[in-house]
Amino acid sequence: MKWFFLLLAKLIVMGFWLGSVYFTFFHPLEGKIHTLIPVFAVLVLMVHGIQAAIMTLVAKDLIKLTKRDYIELLLFGFFRMFELRESLYQASLKKKAEIEAKRTQN
Repeated sequence: MKWFFLLLAKLIVMGFWLGSVYFTFFHPLEGKIHTLIPVFAVLVLMVHGIQAAIMTLVAKDLIKLTKRDYIELLLFGFFRMFELRESLYQASLKKKAEIEAKRTQN
């Protein structure tokens, strides 16, 4: 059931991205909304960029992030972070066990 809500959320976010490109370049709307759509898109992209940077710092010793992960982080932000959460958790448990094993050997 969780995958369904993540897919639905990603579809909504993808609709935002497609709509912002469409209404900015192909069919501009009249009035102030025409200037606000690109501004909102840039703000969302900046926030998702910050999330990608945070994920890079968190995951650097635990899992290897691929180019696809970074692209999805820039497009979907939190929803991709939520998907990566389980693999990060498993990798952190594995690293913790390795540290404990080294500690007990000494």
